[in-house]
Amino acid sequence: MKQWYLLKTKLRQENFAIKNLENQGYHVYCPYAEIEKKQVVLFPGYLFIYLDYESQNWSPIRSTKGVLHLIRFGLNFAKIPISVIEFIKTNELTTAEKIKNQNKFKKGDKVQITDGIFKNCTAIFKSLKAKDRVLLLMNLLGQQQTINVSRNALTAL
Repeated sequence: MKQWYLLKTKLRQENFAIKNLENQGYHVYCPYAEIEKKQVVLFPGYLFIYLDYESQNWSPIRSTKGVLHLIRFGLNFAKIPISVIEFIKTNELTTAEKIKNQNKFKKGDKVQITDGIFKNCTAIFKSLKAKDRVLLLMNLLGQQQTINVSRNALTAL
């Protein structure tokens, strides 16, 4: 029975590995996002490969140019459920949009807060934080303070 497996590639050689694997007849999937007219790999250094554990010859994979190895957990190869692959495929465009928005602000950019207790205040963008949050530098009580706000509550100045 065919199953998706996880494959580790050499540094920035995903496209090279895909070409070489497909030339050998393997079915490979590499999620991409188009950002600023450039294709960006969503999982750098990794590919998904669709293989039949029982009937396909896996030995050529290890010696394929651009490939390091199949990922294992102990003695077992890392199997990826079809539902996960389908989820990734259906969310590639959404992920691309999130990445574009994530790069909207750069360190030192002036921003205006559009929601919350600091609504209409200006601040300096410091860095991204987890879960759609950002760190800002804001002048409070005569000192520069770091505040944590929602990324959605900002506009560029």
